[in-house]
Amino acid sequence: MPGTTGQRTASAQAALRDWLTTEIAQLLGTAPEDIDRTAPFGEYGLESISGLTLAAAIEDHLGIEVDPTVVWDHPSIDALAAHLTEAQAATS
Repeated sequence: MPGTTGQRTASAQAALRDWLTTEIAQLLGTAPEDIDRTAPFGEYGLESISGLTLAAAIEDHLGIEVDPTVVWDHPSIDALAAHLTEAQAATS
């Protein structure tokens, strides 16, 4: 079926963006609706320890190994979700 893979990828990426938004909101002690998915993590004051915590949560959630620097290499929810969706597809 044409478009099925793309639709699954888009759906997976949207679900991952939602999950990341919730995780980051919890780390920062704020509501998910207060998080801008396009804003750099630095604008929220996400620190090194929070980045490591998020990387570990991503590993647990997706079941894939991620480098702890992934949060800084892809410094927004949208960028990180796109990267992780690609990484997860590559391991499937």
